[in-house]
Amino acid sequence: MLGDVFMYYGLQNFYQNHRRYVLSRSDEQLLGQNVDVQNTYCAPFAAYKNGTPMAPCGAIANSMFNDTIDLFYNFNSSVIQVPLLKTGNSWWTDKNVKFRNPESHNLSAAFAGTARPPYWHKPVYLLDAEDEKNNGYINDDFIIWMRVSAFATFKNLYRRISRKGQFTDGLPAGNYTFHISYNFPVTKFKGKKYVILSTMVWSGGSNPFLGIAYLVCGAAATLTGFIITAIHLKLRKKKTYFQRR
Repeated sequence: MLGDVFMYYGLQNFYQNHRRYVLSRSDEQLLGQNVDVQNTYCAPFAAYKNGTPMAPCGAIANSMFNDTIDLFYNFNSSVIQVPLLKTGNSWWTDKNVKFRNPESHNLSAAFAGTARPPYWHKPVYLLDAEDEKNNGYINDDFIIWMRVSAFATFKNLYRRISRKGQFTDGLPAGNYTFHISYNFPVTKFKGKKYVILSTMVWSGGSNPFLGIAYLVCGAAATLTGFIITAIHLKLRKKKTYFQRR
């Protein structure tokens, strides 16, 4: 796989488009503002019984995908871990406009008095133990998950292959092994999980669905326009003028 290689995780039968699920978030909180989560749509994932607010609140954040996926290249008799990039994967507008951390020199202090969502294993300010700038609400994995899908089967960008060393040109031919920490359960909603490796071409991704859909819709709209114009020209009413005597 030559060129830029992208790693995605895919979910099947996970309905992020449910109305109550889509609304279960606080955009003001995700902007780093101090809000009363009890007055948001985050319930029942707004606060604990003792009154401690959740950060971040809401069903979307609580159900964040949390499997860890590593890729290894089996080269001769040795095993080489493929370097993966975990930042720079989210949209620029999301990273720089829609998500902000509370203003503080110490991120853990900024989230003092809050607690992690019930299904999380660690608080939001410790999402990335290796990169302090990739913590809190501006964590790339978190931002990507918060952009909900319109379909029950979808895929989200997880990592990009770092093009250095043996992987300067992409992924060389050979045998690879995935090491996956299984944390995200799917059996309860009869779903499935996937790992996808994909590349990009000049026309975009390898899935032609959107391109075909745009062409079909555009052709149908153009044809409909010609038909309506022809009907209008053929059946339009002729003006009749009456002269007073």
